[in-house]
Amino acid sequence: MALNNGTGPRFGHAYRAYRMPHKRGRLTRRPSAAGRLGATAGVLTAVLITFGVLAGTAAAAFFGYFASDLPAAHDLATVPVPLSTYIYDRTGEHLLYTLEEQRRDLVKLGEVPEIMQDATIAIEDHTFWSNPGIDVGGIVRALQVNMARGGVSQGGSTITQQLIKIRLLGDEPTVTRKIKEAMLAIEATRTFSKQQILEMYFNQIFYGNQAYGLKAAAKTYFGVADLTQLTLGQMALLAGLPQAPSDYDPVQNPNAAAARRGLVLDAMVEQGYITEAQADQAKAEPIKVTPAATSLYAPHFTFRAREQLIQLLGEKAAYRGGYRVFTTLDYNMQQLAEKEVKDHVDGLKFANVGNAALITMDPTTGEILAYVGSKDYYDHSAKVQGDYDVAGIGLRQPGSTFKLFTYLTGMLKGGMTASTVLNDIEFNMPDGSGKTYSPKDATKEQHGPTTVRQALRESLNLPALNVTRMVGVDAIIDTVHQLGIQRDWDRSRLGLSFGIGAGEMRLIDMASAYQVVANYGRRIEPTFISRIVDSTGKVVKDFTKPETKQVIDERYAWIMTNILKDNTDPVHGSFVFGPFTSIGRPAALKTGTTDNLQDALAIGYTPTRLTAIWMGNSDNTEMNGISSALGPGILWRDYMKTVVGALPPDDFKRPAGIVDKVVCVNPALTGGNGSGKLPGPNCPSSFRWTEQYVQGTEPTTDDRDVYLPGGCYKISIPFSDWTADIGKWASAANGGTYGYGRFSWNICGYSRATPSGSPGSPSPSGRTPAPTPTPRPTTTKKP
Repeated sequence: MALNNGTGPRFGHAYRAYRMPHKRGRLTRRPSAAGRLGATAGVLTAVLITFGVLAGTAAAAFFGYFASDLPAAHDLATVPVPLSTYIYDRTGEHLLYTLEEQRRDLVKLGEVPEIMQDATIAIEDHTFWSNPGIDVGGIVRALQVNMARGGVSQGGSTITQQLIKIRLLGDEPTVTRKIKEAMLAIEATRTFSKQQILEMYFNQIFYGNQAYGLKAAAKTYFGVADLTQLTLGQMALLAGLPQAPSDYDPVQNPNAAAARRGLVLDAMVEQGYITEAQADQAKAEPIKVTPAATSLYAPHFTFRAREQLIQLLGEKAAYRGGYRVFTTLDYNMQQLAEKEVKDHVDGLKFANVGNAALITMDPTTGEILAYVGSKDYYDHSAKVQGDYDVAGIGLRQPGSTFKLFTYLTGMLKGGMTASTVLNDIEFNMPDGSGKTYSPKDATKEQHGPTTVRQALRESLNLPALNVTRMVGVDAIIDTVHQLGIQRDWDRSRLGLSFGIGAGEMRLIDMASAYQVVANYGRRIEPTFISRIVDSTGKVVKDFTKPETKQVIDERYAWIMTNILKDNTDPVHGSFVFGPFTSIGRPAALKTGTTDNLQDALAIGYTPTRLTAIWMGNSDNTEMNGISSALGPGILWRDYMKTVVGALPPDDFKRPAGIVDKVVCVNPALTGGNGSGKLPGPNCPSSFRWTEQYVQGTEPTTDDRDVYLPGGCYKISIPFSDWTADIGKWASAANGGTYGYGRFSWNICGYSRATPSGSPGSPSPSGRTPAPTPTPRPTTTKKP
């Protein structure tokens, strides 16, 4: 005989080989599960005896009275039974979590070993196979015992009656309910086979510890999914639980559970199901409860999937519907993500980095493939607060990663291109609260006139603030909304700093917005769920063929991607970020850091994988000695190298409607200065750069209005209240102050600044560039 870890013999279908012939015996019947119901047993007995002497119309009237509002017996098979819902990874091989109001797994009667059926029948309803749904003898015996003991100690409910009570009538302890229960039990026995009734019972009855149904009970107490692996002692213990699950709980009351198990085994011997020797061996089995481990993998991802499921089906259906939910989670990628996040955060302790979050998605489908809401879900330290999902619900400042939206707004609504020249020059202006707003670049340098491409390559703040003032905060918010992010802000409190990331956003929203750009302007709603299958195997929701919506012109999305690719290209792109963030294939990336070093981000993508990362501390303590490139940028690089390692090194396909133009721009990695227009007669001969444009936006005139005769550069003054600041810079630049070994300035209309001179004073020619009229002011605040 096969053994189960030495605890006793297994009793599966092979039990038939030595099963003893059934013999009828008399057992002490079980007390009612509801306790007080036994008090009505005598009434029901009297009623049943009366039935035998009632004549014709009187009997019909009696039954008609109680039958008038009875549910149909066939409802037993159609009343919804609360079933557990299982959430899996994308393959269905890894269980992430179980949603359940009642822990229940359906089982077919053929999957229940006969000895398990016998144990239940022996202790619950030994006349089950022959009675008409009620056991008159059992009711009489219960009445006699109750009367002799002067209280309720036994009931008379059959297995069929118990099923009727639980599924159709409830357990209200009244005579009326008891009579209806008996009538329905008789009708149910006529409607269903005994095998069908027993199967419904095994799937319905409560076994304690949130386990509803036999299969759930086997998992809950013994960690057994295959019922044929249960020992005789385990089967007897389970069979004894429904009468009083709390009293006989093997976890809390092992002695009572053992005693109850003994009663079940004695009943089985008395009724000929097992031998005395088998019963003694089963009684000697130690009660060892080894419950199945509660599954909770990728907790933050799982909870977001649960949230989406409830939104789709409602909470009641999610917890009671018995669905199999196949999520989008890539199990191996998730393991990699969790490891990389932990390792990199641990490696940055010197910089006071305590926490990080990561999201990876497929931008072509919207599927979330990996999701790390914190460094460690179970780390409750102040810096981590691991159960808080920073990726999904944390509102953090995105820093320079927000500049994507600012420059995209400039292109879509301000007519800007990659070669549009903006001033990387410090300015001073009222912030709306009586103070002065004086922003700076992270390097504290001022590079003067520079192209949009170069400004993004170096993540310069001042050019982005130029764009913000030119297009307005409202226009940038509209672009964020256009990308599908329904985040809003108190616009009365927003100033220019909004354009460089001072407005808080969730990491999931940032990733979702970048998805549009990565996917050529096509919006796909992010999803944590791939498909949902109901208890019958029918697919009720399928997200494998997502809906897409073109929300921006694919050409502008490609142009923005083309610019951001520079940040991972150390040879032809960004000398600032490229050396740290290259993954050996075309990839777009933008990083960001807040001024107070409370947040650092990196968001980047290839054509088929997008990853967004946040680093910081959940208690908002500041990091130190770190930048976005060296923190989340390095994590992004190391993680993405593995994620895309087995994928083709595809580049972003260039759409139709993109044209190339050679423009007057310094092509050096440290360049980016020039006119951004077609080269005119005075453009430096080495300033030639081939830029890409959405057809119709490319420059059509040369730059003779920018590079004047003699080679001086006519700087643009976009707003009249910036005239003095630009003049101060121009004079100092002409004196070599802002060269940085990269630039040699000759700004038209300004003399070289001298200690005694007034910065910005006009040159001997007396010509000072005329400013552009100031637009309607925008409320500002410090970043």
